[in-house]
Amino acid sequence: MQKLNIRMTKENALAAGLELFSKKGYSNVGLTEILEKAEIPKGSFYHHFKSKEAFAIQVLEGYSNCGLAVCQDVLLKKSELTPKERIQSYYKDRAEEFEQKQFEKGCLLGDSCSEGGVSNEFKTFVEEQLEKWEATIEQCLEEGKANNQISKEIDTRMMASVILNGWEGAIFRMKSSKNRQPLDDFIQILDLLL
Repeated sequence: MQKLNIRMTKENALAAGLELFSKKGYSNVGLTEILEKAEIPKGSFYHHFKSKEAFAIQVLEGYSNCGLAVCQDVLLKKSELTPKERIQSYYKDRAEEFEQKQFEKGCLLGDSCSEGGVSNEFKTFVEEQLEKWEATIEQCLEEGKANNQISKEIDTRMMASVILNGWEGAIFRMKSSKNRQPLDDFIQILDLLL
């Protein structure tokens, strides 16, 4: 029973962190707010996490792993679609999700890139996570090249970077404008690029 309570305490903290960081960003959330949201005492927090930043890294890791699994399922496993169709489908589905959430939340990894006052370890971790996403896009593009569904002249590593960076930029604009037009513009341009 004790182990279950300890695990639930950690899971409550991570869920609270995800919600708070997604809405307000890492720098705008204090430890007290996390503790109140998770309904845990400070001692329990420090039993699981050595610092707020170590906690944030675990939140980001869970967020990234969950989202990356969805991305990989669509981009690498939906064999009934061409790679180009998979990429389009993935981003259209994400645009729908953002709209359902009323454009309040963006990409936690992308948002974390612009956080100030964080360590090099934090920045490196975020970059490593983004590289995993980029590698998944690149793998899908490589499949398209191999099957003559995407131009052989495309540098897939560079195109994967352009796609990821363009999407993150579209998300920033979506959040400020509170509408999906930047996402739709990105998806339309993506069709021309591929």
